[in-house]
Amino acid sequence: MTQVVLALLSVTGALVGVLLGSLLNARVQRASWQQQESAMSIRDRRTTYAAFVAACREWRATVLAPDVRILPASSVSRQPHADGGQARVQVVRYRAEIGLIAHRTATLQAAAALMLAVGQLAEVRAGHEAGEVPEPFIEACRGAEREFNRVARAELHSPEIHLETPTGLI
Repeated sequence: MTQVVLALLSVTGALVGVLLGSLLNARVQRASWQQQESAMSIRDRRTTYAAFVAACREWRATVLAPDVRILPASSVSRQPHADGGQARVQVVRYRAEIGLIAHRTATLQAAAALMLAVGQLAEVRAGHEAGEVPEPFIEACRGAEREFNRVARAELHSPEIHLETPTGLI
C-alpha cells in the first residue's frame, strides 16, 4: 500500500512540475510575443508618421514651386489654390492611415492641423507669385510640422528633443 501511495505521489509531483513549467513557459512566451508586437507597432507607426511628414514637405514644395498650376477650384478646395498633385494625394493617403493606426487623439489632431496648414498655404499661393507668399503662412506649416513631430514622438515614447530648425543660411 505504501508503495502505491509513494508511486502516486511521485507521479503526481512530476505531473504538477510539468504543469507548472508549462504555465510559466506560456507566460514567458506571451510576454515575449506582446513585446514583439509592441515593437512592430511602434516601428510601423514611426514609418507612417515619417512618410506623412515627408509627403507634407513635398506638397509644400510643390505648392511653392514657380511652375505650379493654379486651379480655380477642385475637390480639394472651393477656393483658387495651387495644385499639389501627387504629393497632396500622398498626404491624404497617409493621413487616412494615421487615422487607423494612431494610439492618441492628439496625434490625429496634429496630423489634421499639418494637412490643413499646407492646404491653406496652397490657397494663399494662388494669390501670390512664387517667392512672394507671406512668411507667416510658411511658418504656420513649419510650426504644424514641429507640433506633429512632438506629438508623434510622445506617442512613440521617443525622448523629447528640441525640434526648432533653422530656416535661413548660417
